[in-house]
Formats: sequence, C-alpha cells, structure tokens
Amino acid sequence: MKQVYLKEVREMLRDKRTRSMAFFGPIFMMILFVCGFGSILGSVSKTQNQTIHVLKTENPLTQLLEKAFKVVYVENEQAGEELIRKGDAKVFLAFGAQTTGGQLDIDAYFDPKAQGAQIVLSQVSGIIETANKKALEQTLTSSGLPATAAEPVKLVKKEVQIGEKGAGEFIVSMLPYLIVIWAFYGGFSMATDLVAGEKEKATLETLLISPVTRTQIVLGKFFALASLCLASSVSSLIGFMLVSLLKLPGTSFLLKGGLGITPTAAIVTILVLLPTVAMFAACLLSFSTYAKNAREAQSYISLASFVVVVPAAFSQLIGLTDAANQGWVNFVPVLNTANNIRNALLGKPDWIGTAITVTISGLIAALLLVVVVRLFNREEVLTRV
Repeated sequence: MKQVYLKEVREMLRDKRTRSMAFFGPIFMMILFVCGFGSILGSVSKTQNQTIHVLKTENPLTQLLEKAFKVVYVENEQAGEELIRKGDAKVFLAFGAQTTGGQLDIDAYFDPKAQGAQIVLSQVSGIIETANKKALEQTLTSSGLPATAAEPVKLVKKEVQIGEKGAGEFIVSMLPYLIVIWAFYGGFSMATDLVAGEKEKATLETLLISPVTRTQIVLGKFFALASLCLASSVSSLIGFMLVSLLKLPGTSFLLKGGLGITPTAAIVTILVLLPTVAMFAACLLSFSTYAKNAREAQSYISLASFVVVVPAAFSQLIGLTDAANQGWVNFVPVLNTANNIRNALLGKPDWIGTAITVTISGLIAALLLVVVVRLFNREEVLTRV
C-alpha cells in the first residue's frame, strides 16, 4: 500500500495541472474573493461613494444631502423618472411643497428590483430620520421641554460576545462553504487519471500483477487522493490567513476583528473535515474505477459535483433560519460539515452534531471503499473504450 501511495503522490506532484488546481488555486481564489467582496461591500457602505439625483430646489435639506452623497441635480421630474428607467440613476428625489402643518413631502423614485437602489434609499432614509429628530428636539427645547421627550422609548443595543471577537457573519457563512468545496474540487483533476486514466494508458494491468493485493492498491490510491483533497482544503485556509496577515486592500471591512478562529473552532473543523475528505476521496475514486475512460469519469464526477455544491451552498443561507440548530442537519452529508464549521466559528460548537457528522461521513466513505475494492476484484475493472 505504501508503494502505491508514494507512486501516486509523486505523479500528483509532477502534474502541473494538479499542483495549480489543488495547491495554488485555493490560495489565489481566497485572496481574490476576500479582497474583491471586501472592496465592493466597503464601497457600498460609504455614502460618499453613492450618487443620488435631486430635482433642482432651494430647499436647505439639499446641503445636508451634499455632505453625505454625490448629488446630481435634474431639471424636472420627468427627466428624473427617465433616468431611473434607463438605469442611469439609483434614486431620484423630488421635493414637494410644504403643507400647512409644516410637513415637507419628498418623493423618492427608485427601481424596487435594483439592490443598489435599496441600499441608497435606506441611507437617504437614515439621513432624513436624523434631520427629523434634530428638528423635533429643537422644537421641544424651545417649548421648554427636555430633548429626551422626542424619544420616549429608546432601544439600547448591547452585544453579547460569544467566543472570541473575529470575522463577521459574511465570512462565517462563506468560509465553511469554501473549505468544503475545495476539499472536493481539489481532487477533481487527479481523480480522473487515478484509475480511468490508467485504463486508457494500459498501465493498470502492470499494477494489478504486481506483488500487492488489490485491496492495498485501492487503499494506496485512496490515501493519495484524500491527501490531495485535504491539502486543497487546507490551502484555502492558508489563503484566508494570508489575507488577514498581509492586510491587503479591501480586507479591513470583512476582517475588522481578525480571523476569529479559536482553538475550539480549529478542533471542530479538523474533526469534521477529515471524514468528509475521506468521503470525497472515496466518491471520486469509485467514479474513476467504474468509468471505462477518463472522459467518462469526468462526466460522472461533474454530475456528482452538483450533489456537493447544492448542500454546501445551502449552508450559506442556513444561518438565516432556525434550521442551523435542528438535529436533522447533522444527518445530511456535506451540509452537516459546513454547518458544524459555521457553528464553531460563531463560538457555538455542537459536539453531538460533530460526532454525528463524523460518523455519517465516515460510514459513507467506508461503504464507498468497499464498493471500489469489489470493483477492483472483478476482471471488468480492466474494461476500457
């Protein structure tokens, strides 16, 4: 088994495509992902980077808007609406006449389907709300009433820190997804050549007649593929740590509190990741063994990737529901791994869920390995097209 393992590892390290896909790809993609999303989200959150269109008016409120936004004045309402329809403006404000009660109506035109418009509109609403509060406080003070009467009920927000301070919800939801995805895709390139590729090159026969049992051949190939999958997943973590240490542009917004990876989170991640890697490696190896050539193996693996991506992607949204704390999640392969990593990063490790996840992934890996061994013990394993 050791000889087969070392042989596969040597071939893996010699293959430029495998090195790029499994080792450097995750690091580069993680850096690109964090820097890209950080820059975009950081830019959107700053009102100074947002442009609003305003109907020409002498209202002093426009001065307040000019301090917060880039203001572009429009001649009439029809022109403003047309800008919204064409997508050339996110929000158009039209100041109306002041009513007898002293209230000023401002019509805000926007496209409800445009997310950017929703963000700008919420920022405008916040500024107007602040202006209203200040005006009310001044009125109360001039009437001899305390300014606090403007807010008879005040909601005081008090954060409860769970675990160590670290990355925000965005990173916490995305990091488990990326770790799991790279554990699968890291072995993608090698898996097609591992058995199906050897059938095409007619080198599998030589391996089968060597003084090594077929079970040892399967285990050697399995551990080599599992090592590659694990290395790929770890590479994504290395990329994440590099982003934090190098303080690259755009990362400060997403990593304000650092990585937030506690020793407990690291232990949980390792515990659930190892059997998941074994499950992925056994799955990839079974398809490569069953296929008659590399192209057929690639077709099977491509279809299987959807089964991995869907639950992994769902793990990003599960935090918005109560499902993250429900027991059934721990019985769903892939989703259970991502969810347990997510909970650990949030400082809420579920040890029972971790144990169930390890058991489920381990059993699936063992079952698939039994299938691969049986395929290797059949003469049809040499069939190729």
